[in-house]
Amino acid sequence: MANIVELREMSDDKLDELLENAREEMFNLRFQKATAQLDNYARLRIVRREIAQLETVLKMRQLATETAVAQPEIASALANNEWKANTHFIYEEGAWQVRFSDDSGSALATALVDLNKKQPRSRKSRVAKAKPQMVTSYEIAG
Repeated sequence: MANIVELREMSDDKLDELLENAREEMFNLRFQKATAQLDNYARLRIVRREIAQLETVLKMRQLATETAVAQPEIASALANNEWKANTHFIYEEGAWQVRFSDDSGSALATALVDLNKKQPRSRKSRVAKAKPQMVTSYEIAG
């Protein structure tokens, strides 16, 4: 299994394929455990961790895209177009870069989303403080 850096570099299709394979392996391992044929019980833990890593990367990409689309200026640029998002992690910035393009491949907008900003936890602090700005920078093409 790849480490988290390699997972963040992979495409969504490749991650979905790896996730499907890992879930199938987990099913087979559980079946072997139930029938007392499992030799390596540590493999259960390893596969469970792989599934969690794959799901985390896919969820972070989805959250970065949703956060960028929620930005009013980006939402207005995407409003009348069919678009698709390409999301990848930039380690120098510590943030996700989301690129929006239309069906022909021309760029519509680009956003840098930092999902690691501290969120207020208690109700009192959520009321007192505004939500942190997750979209650190954006650029509208055109």
